[in-house]
Amino acid sequence: MQILLTEATLWAGVECVPRAGWLLLDGDRVVAVGDGDPPPADSVIAKPGAHVLPGLIDSHLHLTTSAWQSRGGDGRLWTDVHAADAAVRAAAHADPDAPWLLFWNARPFAWPERRLPTAAELDAAAPGRRVLISGLDLHRGAASPAALAALGAPMVYREDDLVRDRRGRPTGELWERAFGAVLAHALEDTEAYVSAHAVEELIRQELRRCLALGITHAHEAYVPPGQHARMARLAAAEAPRLSWAIGAAEGLLSPVPGPRFAPGGPYGASSREVKLFLDGGDRCALCVPATAFGRLGLRAVGQAVAARHPGPLRDAMSRRSRVHNGELHLSDLRYDDRTLADTLAAYLAKGIRPRLHALGNRAVRQATTALATIGAPRGAAVIDHLTLLDPATTDQVASSGAWASYQPGFLASFGLQITASGTDRYLSLLAGRQLLDAGAPLVLSSDHPAGPLDPLPNLRAAVARTLPDGTVVQAEQALTPSQAVRAMTTTAAASLGAPGAGGLAAGEVADLAICDGDPFAPASRVVSTWIGGREVWRCE
Repeated sequence: MQILLTEATLWAGVECVPRAGWLLLDGDRVVAVGDGDPPPADSVIAKPGAHVLPGLIDSHLHLTTSAWQSRGGDGRLWTDVHAADAAVRAAAHADPDAPWLLFWNARPFAWPERRLPTAAELDAAAPGRRVLISGLDLHRGAASPAALAALGAPMVYREDDLVRDRRGRPTGELWERAFGAVLAHALEDTEAYVSAHAVEELIRQELRRCLALGITHAHEAYVPPGQHARMARLAAAEAPRLSWAIGAAEGLLSPVPGPRFAPGGPYGASSREVKLFLDGGDRCALCVPATAFGRLGLRAVGQAVAARHPGPLRDAMSRRSRVHNGELHLSDLRYDDRTLADTLAAYLAKGIRPRLHALGNRAVRQATTALATIGAPRGAAVIDHLTLLDPATTDQVASSGAWASYQPGFLASFGLQITASGTDRYLSLLAGRQLLDAGAPLVLSSDHPAGPLDPLPNLRAAVARTLPDGTVVQAEQALTPSQAVRAMTTTAAASLGAPGAGGLAAGEVADLAICDGDPFAPASRVVSTWIGGREVWRCE
């Protein structure tokens, strides 16, 4: 059956350049795109004023984690440690039988204390209960004494992952690998409590949310190997297209064990992929001029004075730093260079694409150096985030041939935090234009729940580059609307080896996101989502 869409603006072809025209579909494919007299069809659907985009592809999100957030407290609006303690106390009273009290999206970087509650404070609020508070970036958290006991004795963590007091006792502050391990325990125990069927339904609800936002392909950036079969069952459903990367069984932020532990493929609607974390979130691996040391220190002092609390200064002093070759290195890398190169080579030899979390420019340098060392072919790997970059490192990304996946929606989530620290004085923040001009293949994604799931605000952020307070940051890094749409559609599809790399063009898959107006107008929204030539969601 042929379907003709008319009277719309089409973001057509690989370049996604908008133009008025018509779109002819037959089965699951686009048959023709034109702007003259439309051809006959079995069904004609007029879309006056609408904009038809290729299906929006979120190539980096954590829907298996965000699915859990409806079963916990939301800390996004907490303003300090006292607010967090009060929420924990109320939840403990309201749900006395839950194996864990889970809280999400805490933003301690915006609190005067610059920290989450301690284990002792959590135990006072919920005596004897397992409590885990997760930061917005899912790289840090706070655990009660009962929750810390879930870690067990055998695992050895870096001293700054499992923070201890002067007597060697855990304070409850968790970072990176230790946080990921406790989170994995919490979700496993909670699943046993609510049932595996209930958890799968939560994930299906997240997938339905994706459809309602025009997302035709969702790529989960990490699942443990034990969840591979579940993802395969979910991917068997008709919509949306689903794919995923495998990581360590121990937890989200742990080193991967090697390709022999990776399940066989395919991994849904994409080729096999593994996720590696080269640096942290808030504690990402940066390098700035050594002369920045004093200015960044003064920034922290000024924040402490403004907050009337030593938290900002204490937070700054807790970060690992050293001066090397005229550069100030902030925080550490999670892999040494040799181990990273060997690990990448092993996965690539088995046909598994590495997806490398590298938020800071020092981690991005390590990623590109490792790919060059092993002679990785162009397009063989994805470098995620690239949140803070310098021009030389940007050129290395382009030379490496890796896909560059960035999240302009972070401007809403973390932009004020980053600009308050002063690092944007020395590095480019979410440098989409810089990456494109260097020749890097640019992909736009959300990293939800750290960034907003809705693709339209993410697209607009790439173009407008406004912070929550209305400030425009580094306007020279803005993309054009076509560049932004391309990064979240055709280039995103190519980075996954998935359908849709040709965009709205003859012979391509008929995945569509239809908006009721210009997608870059603040009031516009997705009103219809099509996958394989079939409307799978419509705004009622």
